[in-house]
Amino acid sequence: MNATTKAVWLGHCRTGGRFYLRADEMLPGINVLGTGADGLAAVLAAACKDSGLTTLVLDFNGRMAEGLSGRFEARNLGYFLYDSQRMEEKASLHAELAASAYTMSMNLNFEQEGFLNSAIQYIGLEQGLASPSSLTDRLIATGEFRGHTADELRGKLGALRSLNLAGETGVVKRMISNNCVASFAEAESHQAAEVAAMLLIAKVLAIGASGGKLPDIMVVNESNRVFANLPLTRHTNRLLTTLLTAEVSRVFVAEVGYGLDHHILDTSPVRILSSTLANEVSGGNSSVGGLYHAQHQGRIGSTLSALLLTPNMFVLQDSARGYEEVFVPRIIGQMEATPSLQPEPQKSDTGLVKRILETFSSYDHATRGSVVGFLSGEDPPEEVQKAIDRLQADGYLVVVGKDVKTDSPLQTFRLTEKGYSLLRSLR
Repeated sequence: MNATTKAVWLGHCRTGGRFYLRADEMLPGINVLGTGADGLAAVLAAACKDSGLTTLVLDFNGRMAEGLSGRFEARNLGYFLYDSQRMEEKASLHAELAASAYTMSMNLNFEQEGFLNSAIQYIGLEQGLASPSSLTDRLIATGEFRGHTADELRGKLGALRSLNLAGETGVVKRMISNNCVASFAEAESHQAAEVAAMLLIAKVLAIGASGGKLPDIMVVNESNRVFANLPLTRHTNRLLTTLLTAEVSRVFVAEVGYGLDHHILDTSPVRILSSTLANEVSGGNSSVGGLYHAQHQGRIGSTLSALLLTPNMFVLQDSARGYEEVFVPRIIGQMEATPSLQPEPQKSDTGLVKRILETFSSYDHATRGSVVGFLSGEDPPEEVQKAIDRLQADGYLVVVGKDVKTDSPLQTFRLTEKGYSLLRSLR
C-alpha cells in the first residue's frame, strides 16, 4: 500500500463503524478548527504514524507533545533552532524563505524585508547563520542599510536575543525523516516562538527544494499565531506560497474559529469543525469567514441544520467531493515515555575557541570561510562553524564593514573588546 492509499483511522462514524481518511484526501491540506482542535490534531498525528506516514508536528503550547508522549520523538527549541538558522540547502532560496519567515512573524514592512533578504543572501554565500545577532551585525557593518527603517529593524531583532543559540547541525533532516514533535513551549516570548517556528518551516522547505525528503504530514497547532489573517495585505507571502505548493499534507490547527489566513482557508478543501463551531454554523452564527460564504450554505445546512452535535463530536467537510461526515474521535493511549528531550551537553572547546580568537586577531579581513578552512585540519569544520557562531552570538566577534568593499559577498570578522579580554584570559 503506497502513501496515497494508506488509510488513517480518525474515529467512529455517528451512524456506526470506523471513520477513515486516505492520505491523498488530506492533500493539499486540512483545517482543524474550534474547541478541542489540539486534542483531535494529536489523534490525527498518531493515526498518521500508525498508518506509516512520517509526521512533523509544530507545537506552540506543549499540548501536542503531551498528547503524543511516548509515540513521537519530542524536541525542544534548543535542539533544532541553530540548524534551522543555518543557510545550507539552496542557500539563495533559503535566504528568501528566512527573510519571509522573519517578515511574517514580526509583521515587518516591505523595505525591512528587503534589508533582511539582502543581509541573509550575503550570509548564505558562506553558509552562515541567519540568527538575530548575525543579521544585526550585517546590517550595521555594511553601511548599506540606514535611516529610521533600518534602525527600527535592528531594534526588533535585538528583542530576539534568546534565539542566538548554538547547537548541532543536520538535526532538522533527522526530525523530518522520523515522527517528531518540535516544541516551542519553552521560548522566552510569544514572538520568539513564532519566529523560531517560521524559521523551522523555511528550513524544511529549503531541504525539500534541494531534493531532500519532506515529511508526509506537517501539523501546526495555534496556526492562527503565525498565519494570521491580518487586515493589511502582505507584500510577498513567499514562504506561505512555497508551503502551500509543497508536496506535503498540511494540517493547520486553531482552537479559535477565526483569525486564520484566508489563503489557507481557501486552499484547503477538507475542514474539521468542533461541535461548538458546527452548531454555530448550522444556526447561521459562524465567525470563520471565507469557509461559510453563501455558495456553501446549502451543502452545510443540508446535513447539520436538523442535527445538534454533542461536545464529543466533530464534523468533517470535504468541499472538493461534496462530502460530509460526523464522527467521534478515537482514543489514543500513551506509550512508554521516550528518553530525555534535551540536547546533549556540549563538550569543552576552550582550545578551539582560543585558536579561533588568535586567528581573527592575527589576520586582517579574515572571513568565516577562511578561518574554517584554516582550522579544519585540527577540528571538524562543523565544530569550527558552531564555535564561531557562538562567539558571535555572545558578543566576542563582530562583523565589520571598515576597509571592506561594499560589494564584497564575504563576512569579515574582528574581535570586540570582550573578545580580546577572553583571548588574554585563555593565554
